[in-house]
Amino acid sequence: MKGFIQRIGVTVAIAAFVTLGAPAISPADTIRIGAILSLTGNNAAPGQYVHDGILLAVQEINKRGGVNGNKLEVTFADSGSDAQTTTSAFHKMEASLHPLLYVSYSSNVGTALAPLAETNHVVLVGLVTAAIDFTIGREWVFRYWPLGPGYITPLLRVLQSLRVRQLGIIYQNDEFGTEQQALMTKGFSEAGGSVLVQSFELKDTDYRRQISALKQQQAIYIAGSGAQLLNVTRQLREANFKGHILTPAGGADPALFGLPEMSGVYVAAPIIHNPSYLYAREAGEQFLARYHKPFNQWAANGYDFIKLICGLLEDRDISRQGVRDVMAGGFEYSGVFGHVRLRSGEHDLTFPMYPAQILNGTLQYR
Repeated sequence: MKGFIQRIGVTVAIAAFVTLGAPAISPADTIRIGAILSLTGNNAAPGQYVHDGILLAVQEINKRGGVNGNKLEVTFADSGSDAQTTTSAFHKMEASLHPLLYVSYSSNVGTALAPLAETNHVVLVGLVTAAIDFTIGREWVFRYWPLGPGYITPLLRVLQSLRVRQLGIIYQNDEFGTEQQALMTKGFSEAGGSVLVQSFELKDTDYRRQISALKQQQAIYIAGSGAQLLNVTRQLREANFKGHILTPAGGADPALFGLPEMSGVYVAAPIIHNPSYLYAREAGEQFLARYHKPFNQWAANGYDFIKLICGLLEDRDISRQGVRDVMAGGFEYSGVFGHVRLRSGEHDLTFPMYPAQILNGTLQYR
């Protein structure tokens, strides 16, 4: 499998794999993965990108003969960005398809599914899932997405290089935003800087009060996502803010960094937009040709996980227990996010973020 390097620390032999709830897959069977994503509701736009990235990878894998001669099939269910709809979708899919494993998108969907995965002894992998407690204390739940500190470290380097001593943070009042605010406040304060913070609700569209309170700071970190990042940045420009603007990885979305008002903004970015990284560039070109929209971190996350799991399953007797064992055993992998490693016994597979700046509609890595 292209992009797969090697498995490390896997101590369970193939012959020792046992089955829970379903027989192991034999040659010529279909390998089914259940994907419960937010395709409508507040998180629909990124969810559609994850969906499309998954489909692109499935097409590539099946074109090359599938996994161990088995066709790969992903069945999608819409969570509606709602916990009750999410759990209902799981129960229906479990009863009708009994997939080999599940994939979820976003923290609210993943946290609703995690206890169900544990109860049913089936692997759940959370994509674009930042909730800290998502994998804690769980045997069947894994994550493929950076944890909160992964965004902060490269941005602290930017702030240090810019010699910023007074930082403002405007953050969305949800799990992601509050965690980012706390991490940035701690890291910047420990480096000797001072911090002022302001929060906003996800339903808000007017941020002038928060901006007025932070306008005199040398830099402002927008701890938000999606439309909030763009709207806060626009209103900072309208308020004639003269300092530096920083965002987490959401600012590295081509749909945002191509806009003129985002020029000059500093972001924590994955490697996928570096034109010198050929593997990501090839995947991006294929994605653009098929969907007529740019490759971003959400599409890349869906695409890369499918390539990763299929690489892990090659030449193995495939069962639910086998998937859990190979994930828990640890591995190394090189894909569109670069070289990543999951140590034996760990459940959080992350990828590095790099300091970058949006200049003239492109992302320039620093």
